[in-house]
Amino acid sequence: MDGDVGYRLHKSIGFLDFPRDVTAQTREAAYEAYSMLAQAKVRIIGLNFDASAYLNGAGIGLVISLVEDAIRAGCTVYAYGLSAHYRKVFSMVGLNGHVTLVTSEQDMRNRCGIRQLTD
Repeated sequence: MDGDVGYRLHKSIGFLDFPRDVTAQTREAAYEAYSMLAQAKVRIIGLNFDASAYLNGAGIGLVISLVEDAIRAGCTVYAYGLSAHYRKVFSMVGLNGHVTLVTSEQDMRNRCGIRQLTD
């Protein structure tokens, strides 16, 4: 399905893999995936936008809500795979004050002390 949001776990790190279009239709799948990470008690969350090409206003609102929930739960949040345009949007809405923007999943893993993608 187009609005599916995948999730992955690695020890205390969780990843949310966003689809091509992040819109209002993505909300339910995103919260289902986030719920799985919360149940696993992850401490670090990576928002993966590698496959995403479009985030509309509702999609940005969804990301803001997810980030707020994660921070309230005591998580550190990273985001990667964003185009220059969406990095600017994250800055304009203040997300960059709560989310560490990195260039790639490997960059995030390096910052978390995990050297290989296969860990």
